[in-house]
Amino acid sequence: MIITVASFKGGQAKTTTAVHLAAILHEQTPTLLIDGDPNRSATSWNRRKGFPFKVVDEKQGVRLSREFEHIVIDTQPRPTKEDLKDLSETWSQTSNNSKNFVR
Repeated sequence: MIITVASFKGGQAKTTTAVHLAAILHEQTPTLLIDGDPNRSATSWNRRKGFPFKVVDEKQGVRLSREFEHIVIDTQPRPTKEDLKDLSETWSQTSNNSKNFVR
């Protein structure tokens, strides 16, 4: 399953939501959190706290996605329509989970 956490307003707990979703999903099967936010908060939190799931940037995520049953994507704040379209196209083509991808 692929879950994208996006918001058109900053400061809406997007990264916190993505981290919690990844943690819950990881209890069932291997989960990858893709930190697509330029602030890289999830990556920073992972370095300090050591999450039980893997956290990577977008480039690594494309390469590693086939190894995980669940993928949670934390996007940048205020994504444009084009950003969301690109995200949808990238992950529907890349992931072995594309049948579960909701657009």
